[in-house]
Amino acid sequence: MSDRPHRGAAPLPGQKPSKNRGWRFYAAIVIAVVALLFILQNSQEVEVDFIVATTSTPLFFILLITFAAGFLAGWLWPHVRRDRKRERERG
Repeated sequence: MSDRPHRGAAPLPGQKPSKNRGWRFYAAIVIAVVALLFILQNSQEVEVDFIVATTSTPLFFILLITFAAGFLAGWLWPHVRRDRKRERERG
């Protein structure tokens, strides 16, 4: 058995906390930078049709909302699945 605690665990007494970041952290940084560049390069006005209205707005605003909604969905999905699994295990 190794002396290293598993990821996310508190360090053992006398050990320094680990500052190693996994590949997901760096992948998220790269995706965020690419998304930001993509958003900033698209500043033209576009017409957007909502359910009950039509408006003209900068494309970067729509892209920002879309990326935020995608991020939120990707972040929430594992939490919802985990909660449903726990409910099934209890009941």
